Amino acid sequence: MSMLTNKHVLAALLVAPILAVLAWYGAGQLNDDEEQKPAPAQAGNSYPLIERPGCRYAGGDCGLSNEDFKLAIVLMPTGQLRMVSAVPLDYVLVGLESANDQGPVKALPVSAEQDRWVHNFAVVPSSEDRLRVVTGVSGASWFGEVALTFMEPSDQ
Repeated sequence: MSMLTNKHVLAALLVAPILAVLAWYGAGQLNDDEEQKPAPAQAGNSYPLIERPGCRYAGGDCGLSNEDFKLAIVLMPTGQLRMVSAVPLDYVLVGLESANDQGPVKALPVSAEQDRWVHNFAVVPSSEDRLRVVTGVSGASWFGEVALTFMEPSDQ
């Protein structure tokens, strides 16, 4: 109890939270860059797509995303690649990074809305390969790469 009767400790307990809030607010004001705020995609620019965590695990759900742009990816045991997009796509190019790289090939739309796409690989990709995807939406390009580990059966 003697510590709570010390005036310096009481002053520090009262002032420290106030200073912390002021420092947090001040740092936000100093670092208020326009570049960090989300903005609509601009025609002619390229934007990266980030691999979703499920792509790295056997039996996981794989996809690519960047803010509102989401692309779900399923690779069937027959070698058919199926992609479902949250937005209509102008085109989809797919390729493989592997021992014998496959260059970009156009995927085919399977819906009138152009939000579902398929591609049949001549040789079924292995789980060690990486899938490369480039898509276009309203003049902007979106690109990403995913591991194919998700196509292995889950141990569970």
